[in-house]
Amino acid sequence: MKTVFQLVLVVFNIVPLLTGVAVAVNGAEFFVSPEVIDTNFDAQIRVYAIWFTAVFFLSLWMAFNIEQCGPVLRIVFTLVALAGLSRFYTMYVSGEFPPRQTVAATIEVATLLFIPWHNYVRSKLKTAAP
Repeated sequence: MKTVFQLVLVVFNIVPLLTGVAVAVNGAEFFVSPEVIDTNFDAQIRVYAIWFTAVFFLSLWMAFNIEQCGPVLRIVFTLVALAGLSRFYTMYVSGEFPPRQTVAATIEVATLLFIPWHNYVRSKLKTAAP
């Protein structure tokens, strides 16, 4: 069970890694047409891209430190889920949302599932210890 959790955690978080790197390199043009981009918007998007990339590296650390990562995992994935909820709020307010954003929001909210799964894996590790 531990290995499956580790593998899924790493694979699941390849999405923010790839998105983060692509946006850091391409800037806001990754999301919107160049006509609507100003320097401030582009810079802000690139900062967020670095945070996306950081989620992957935090996930790597969590995957290989299952016994110790509980508080960090809960904080990181709760924040990711809140980001997804903020996307859904935008959809609610604006009335229309690109399908790619809907998928991203759904995945972000779904990261909450790692919290109980992690608790389950940790409990199994404790009972399996001699």
